[in-house]
Amino acid sequence: MVDTLVNIGNNRKRLRSNDSETFLMQRKYFVNEKLINSKSESRMKQIEAKTMSLLFQGAKNFTSNKNNGKNLKCLRLFGNGEFDFEGDVLPSWIPKKPDRKCKKCDKQSSIHFDCINCNLELCEFCGINCFYCKDLICLNCVNIFDSGTIDNPCCENCKMFE
Repeated sequence: MVDTLVNIGNNRKRLRSNDSETFLMQRKYFVNEKLINSKSESRMKQIEAKTMSLLFQGAKNFTSNKNNGKNLKCLRLFGNGEFDFEGDVLPSWIPKKPDRKCKKCDKQSSIHFDCINCNLELCEFCGINCFYCKDLICLNCVNIFDSGTIDNPCCENCKMFE
């Protein structure tokens, strides 16, 4: 406890911190530019004016750009794992390899991945996802090496933790 000395009349009295109602609790405040600006009416008006000018400037640029809709591409998803892009451009998240037939299933495919268990090259038709970690594995690993079932395939990494 913090003690302070207080003179009351001729008697000196020791005042404990929990006995006093005259002392206020001290607190620390982190003061940043946003807090200072919020207290100043003129600064808030400057910020509002700048914000409104940026909004209107962005709206003018948006309406002046005539080919906004032309930049959008369409992607059609089919139920059997196939997809089709409008145009010849693939998104950046799909590794682009030349369209070729898959070595395993002999189907024309543009997306090729490697099996996480046996490193066999797979396409989107002959690869299935691990039930636990979503890595691609081939049906040979599921059937031959007893890596789960067709409904719940499991890669070798996840099989260690079962």
